[in-house]
Amino acid sequence: MSTPGKIIYLLRKIHLRPVHIVIPVILAMLAAVFEGTGMGLLIPILNGFLTKSFSFIAHTPVLGKLMPLLPPSVLKDDRLLFGVLLGGFLTLYILKSVTRFLSVASMAYFSERTIHHLRKALFTRYLSFGKLFFDTSNIGHHSAVLQEFSRSALTPLAGIDRFINALFALTAYFIVMLMISWKLTLIALPLFFLLHMFVKTLIVRLRNLSHATSNRGSQLNKKIIEILSTMSLVKAYRTERMEQNRYTEISDHKARLDFRGNILLNVIQPMQEIITVFVVTFIFAGSLYVFGREEIASASALIVYFYVVINATSKFGTVSGYRGSLANSAGPLDAVLAVFDDHNKFFVTGGSEKFPGLERDITCRNLTFSYSDRNVLKDVSFTIQKGKMTAIVGPSGAGKSTLINLFMRFYDCPADAILIDGNDIRSFTLDTYLAHVAIVSQETLLLHDSLRNNILYGLSGVSEERLQDVIARARLSDYIAKLPQGLHTLIGDRGVKLSGGEKQRVSIARALLKGAEILILDEATSSLDSQTEKLIQEAIDEAVAGRTSIVIAHRLSTIRHADKIVVLKDGELAEEGGLDELLAAKGVFFGLWEEQKF
Repeated sequence: MSTPGKIIYLLRKIHLRPVHIVIPVILAMLAAVFEGTGMGLLIPILNGFLTKSFSFIAHTPVLGKLMPLLPPSVLKDDRLLFGVLLGGFLTLYILKSVTRFLSVASMAYFSERTIHHLRKALFTRYLSFGKLFFDTSNIGHHSAVLQEFSRSALTPLAGIDRFINALFALTAYFIVMLMISWKLTLIALPLFFLLHMFVKTLIVRLRNLSHATSNRGSQLNKKIIEILSTMSLVKAYRTERMEQNRYTEISDHKARLDFRGNILLNVIQPMQEIITVFVVTFIFAGSLYVFGREEIASASALIVYFYVVINATSKFGTVSGYRGSLANSAGPLDAVLAVFDDHNKFFVTGGSEKFPGLERDITCRNLTFSYSDRNVLKDVSFTIQKGKMTAIVGPSGAGKSTLINLFMRFYDCPADAILIDGNDIRSFTLDTYLAHVAIVSQETLLLHDSLRNNILYGLSGVSEERLQDVIARARLSDYIAKLPQGLHTLIGDRGVKLSGGEKQRVSIARALLKGAEILILDEATSSLDSQTEKLIQEAIDEAVAGRTSIVIAHRLSTIRHADKIVVLKDGELAEEGGLDELLAAKGVFFGLWEEQKF
């Protein structure tokens, strides 16, 4: 697909039709018509001025038919006729300038609105992807797509009014040139052929350079986000200089690519001016040699002709430059279009049935799940009873976190692999199912916002009384009382102002406030000291009472009261049962227990 075709396809993706640019295009066309007509009017103005007589106008093809519309007194007075023609020229020039400005203004508005809609569509698109997409890609690249590539991809759209104006102006100039002398025009045509071949050579290089520049821009954004989000690691290992050198290397390479791209784009105009000077000289000398000293056209017409040729080459440069702009946007455009491609986006769409709530159990039946490069779960089957606590344990890499991602519908599972009361989990809508599920993760996700808004994230209609009750149950009351702004205190990027235990308590408060009947605890006490763990464990015990709870635990002492323990190893079900039963069996769980016994 060509670059213009890709842009049109992209506009349709964001529900903007090309017809929306009709107004700026029509205005650009009118500006070109006014400009061409004004150029044509210069010839009789100069002829009359040089010969001091405008009697010839009556025999001019176009003007001759318009002259009878003027009063006889004007037609008889050369000065008045000169004033009318000059006024007409000035009027056309003003109309050209006004319509050109309106075209630019309307196109600027349309292009900015289009970029705005594209950013919204891209962000909405990203929100629709499954979590697995983000687990297997780089956030820095997505940041570049949203911020930089979204604008670069539509750069040709912002300049389409100039392209249309130049194209129609070229047409008008060509007509004027033919009217003055078709013989000279035949000599002038090689000029445009030379410019075309010159620009065509640059276009190929620009298109290849565009993809390389986009790739480097993506790498630069990846490095920025990667380092800024792992600053503690950089500081701990004193790798500031190493990271500075890496960043400098990438940035320097991108700067060189940007420079080369700008050179290729900007070399078009000076080169076309040089070619124009040589070819205009060639036209002038060649016309004398080929046609001798016969009068090819009047002196005034020749002056206008050469003026039109120079302007035509400038307009041709605009048209050629637009082709360069199309080539330069190829890389960002392909990166943006890749977001709208469904391949490897790992959508989790949900079904059409409303989830009424858990009545009996959640069953994993021959559950198998794979990433692109390896199997994670292999033929896993077990049952989670309603109102019971089921613990899932196993060595690192056993598949515990993957199970949680499947229960939370972050990943899409195979059909009939996870059943709720005998119904495929995929048959329920995501909204109704997840309204019944809450999670407390070992990686507490917090926003750069107030403590209050972080606790209430995604919830509405929560009374102050209920909020304070949950804060107390999550053992946050004493901590909040010490804050100068209380619940309205900003907690920093990713909750950097909070300790690990405080982050966990915020996450627990958020889950408790949701009041879901299915509670997933993924290492909920892993970041807590012994004293805080005891307080939080009391809150958790209270929260899981009467609820269906799924607990992921490395610290096996926290699951003593679990009704069932499911043991995974290498993605397979190793064993399941109660604590005493598994210890007596002296299998995988017994080995894990003995390792932590001290």
